[in-house]
Amino acid sequence: MAPKASPYAKPGPYATKLSPQEERQFTQWVQQNKIPWKDSPTADYDMRGYWRAMLAGDPNAKQAANRHFPDTYKTPYHKTFSNESRYAMPDAPKWVESATDWKLVDKNGKVVAVEKK
Repeated sequence: MAPKASPYAKPGPYATKLSPQEERQFTQWVQQNKIPWKDSPTADYDMRGYWRAMLAGDPNAKQAANRHFPDTYKTPYHKTFSNESRYAMPDAPKWVESATDWKLVDKNGKVVAVEKK
């Protein structure tokens, strides 16, 4: 069963299109860097978009020390899709920081997900 897209998403598609040459370079980058990502129509991350932005020097396209990628390129199929995604509508859930964790909170104040620091 395919994952369901978040109701807080803008209309798709949710994958960056690359030229054939870029696609070869991207595939090589994924393999060389052992990027934990699987290509599918319902991929939870637009890794091609991240890769292109990283090459362009976009400050949002940085990987954290824990190898976590920014929410900017999460697709609506990601379990922690937030308002930080380029694919999100303004009322998408947002991250709220506390001393011990991050909570993903929807517009009604309901906690959708929790990630420990």
